[in-house]
Amino acid sequence: MKYYIAFYMAAWIISLAKLYYPSINFLASIESNSVLVRKKFLGWVIAAPAFAIMTPFLFPVALSDRASKVFIVAFCDKALEK
Repeated sequence: MKYYIAFYMAAWIISLAKLYYPSINFLASIESNSVLVRKKFLGWVIAAPAFAIMTPFLFPVALSDRASKVFIVAFCDKALEK
C-alpha cells in the first residue's frame, strides 16, 4: 500500500508541475487579469486538491508532450474567458 501512495503522490506532483505550473506561468507572462494570476495562493489551494482527485486521468496527459500542450492551451483558453 505504501508503494501505491508513493506512486500516487509522485504522479500528483508531476501532474501539477507539468500541467498547472506552466499554465500559470503562461497566464502571468501575458499579464492576464485572471483570478489565477491575481490570487496565486488561492489558485494553488484549489488546484492541488483538484489535481489530486484527477491524478489518474491527468498523469497520462502529463507524460505526453502533445497532450500536455493541448491541455495547457485549453486550460489557458478557459482561464482567459470572461
